[in-house]
Amino acid sequence: MLKRKSSWLRWWLDLDIAARLTVQGMQTRPTRLRHYAFVALSIATASVFLSTVATHVYAMDFMPLASLSLPVLAVFFTFTSLLYIRGNTIAAGRSKVRTLFAAEISMQATVCYLTGIVAGASLYGLFQIADFSFDSSQPTWSGLWLLLFALPSALMLLGLISLLRAACLISPQFLTIASPYEIGRRIQRPRAAA
Repeated sequence: MLKRKSSWLRWWLDLDIAARLTVQGMQTRPTRLRHYAFVALSIATASVFLSTVATHVYAMDFMPLASLSLPVLAVFFTFTSLLYIRGNTIAAGRSKVRTLFAAEISMQATVCYLTGIVAGASLYGLFQIADFSFDSSQPTWSGLWLLLFALPSALMLLGLISLLRAACLISPQFLTIASPYEIGRRIQRPRAAA
């Protein structure tokens, strides 16, 4: 019913949203405008995220990062659970498969983001145990140890981009005006014979 036509790595690196998703013989292809909008939004998100993290890591000011990461994680869990609930309540068809596919991508995003938080917190704990200090006004070679925070940052960024990918995957369903008849058709389920 649902299959990818390429390897996992190529599927992940390809920024075409659901370009490899085949649903009952129908190939779904995003429009160029949606593709370019997703790429632009991903680049903007990555730029803001990485510049914020790099600024705070270089200044050894981890409190704002910690206070921002946990509420964002709650948004990840909420979005994922809402997608699973929506995917299981709508009638079988193309929108159900797209929603469940987006829910899986969102779950992968949540796991990546959570892994990045745990890795960053563990690394910060190791720096505290080792009594590591760094003065950003007088940088030394010991500041290269701060590059270890690139891995947790990359995992968190991967989670953010994946969540954005899941949101872009289901966004066409929410941008069209749906009549009450269309909503009823979407949630209609076949009734069991008595």
